[in-house]
Amino acid sequence: MRILIQLSFLVLTFVSNAQLMSGRLIEDERKLLTTTDFIVEDTNEGVLLFELAVNNLGKVSSAKLLTNGTTVVSTPTRMKVKNELMKWKFQEGTYYPEFHHVIVKITTKKAA
Repeated sequence: MRILIQLSFLVLTFVSNAQLMSGRLIEDERKLLTTTDFIVEDTNEGVLLFELAVNNLGKVSSAKLLTNGTTVVSTPTRMKVKNELMKWKFQEGTYYPEFHHVIVKITTKKAA
């Protein structure tokens, strides 16, 4: 039973960061401090890919929509997700590049 619990914890650890897709930020193991499930409730359902630039203070300085892979066409939904991403906070550090980049996958779902 103990092994099952440990295995479940290990799997959940990897799944929780699965929406940070790629980028130098992941390679440098910079942590996301904002608690999120990478899901935004909206009337439109789909997937949005954004490239984030994070400064040394850990704040998101820009969020660029990547149209290749994005399935949501609603501009209000895109802006809602972008505004949410701009509030995210990452680990601070002067040893990180001035603008650290990462690609993030956000899923939009209807409210339950």
